[in-house]
Amino acid sequence: MIKNEQQKIIDGFVEAVGGLGASLGISKMVAKIYALLYLNEKPLSLDDIAEALKVSKGNVSLNIRYLESWQAVRRIWIKGERKDYYQADPDIKKIVYWRIREGLQRRISKFSQQLSEVEQGLKRSGDNGYRRKIEEIKKLLKLVERLEFIGKTFFGKE
Repeated sequence: MIKNEQQKIIDGFVEAVGGLGASLGISKMVAKIYALLYLNEKPLSLDDIAEALKVSKGNVSLNIRYLESWQAVRRIWIKGERKDYYQADPDIKKIVYWRIREGLQRRISKFSQQLSEVEQGLKRSGDNGYRRKIEEIKKLLKLVERLEFIGKTFFGKE
């Protein structure tokens, strides 16, 4: 009976984190795998994860690589075992910060390139009153960079 209640709690947590991940633009499966590993004290194999989430081992393998690239999980070697085992990095604050920062940097970098192209066009065609507005946006980008520094200070180094 107690085992069933624990399993319901784990399943509920995994589903909740999966839903949150999906709402944040992260693969629902990636979020579920992390949640499952996060709750488990012991490392889990791909087979263990696939069985717990009722998905294929290939699906788990593909998504675990994604989590490894974030450094959210790491491969664990267990003496006498031929399988790969995985364990979640328990510093969830660091992982969330890193993901948000990476996504923000990627978007801002693309936007900055586009903004430079707009500025080049302004130089060729004349100001037309747009330069002041472009400068306001550049100030906003500098503010975001300062906020990133504050985030590094709060969340610690990578």
